[in-house]
Amino acid sequence: MTGTRTLIVDDNEGMRLVARTLLEDVGCTVVGEAADGDEAIQRARECRPRLVLMDLRMPGTDGVEATSRIKADCPEATVVAWTSVDDGDAAKRFYAAGASAFVVKHDLGGLARAIDRALH
Repeated sequence: MTGTRTLIVDDNEGMRLVARTLLEDVGCTVVGEAADGDEAIQRARECRPRLVLMDLRMPGTDGVEATSRIKADCPEATVVAWTSVDDGDAAKRFYAAGASAFVVKHDLGGLARAIDRALH
């Protein structure tokens, strides 16, 4: 994961900080952050990340729609859904939109493993 260009998308600033810390600890390079889906789509177009860490529930465009649009614009981006919604329906919707992995936020240890699997 060393140097992997990463975009963090979450409407909660504290969660973005937690994600940034975890991602930088495993060697990712955070190239942008977004607080909602529309901002995520724009940032992805600008910074062309290799990895997008995507929340589900955000104001405006949600994470599933943002994932679909980012994958259409940046097919090389790997999207990892990172959400507090722990149900099969949310995971199915994320995977259908193009996500490569689904992790619940309370499983911080699983985040690095999911990212590693998604990128390889």
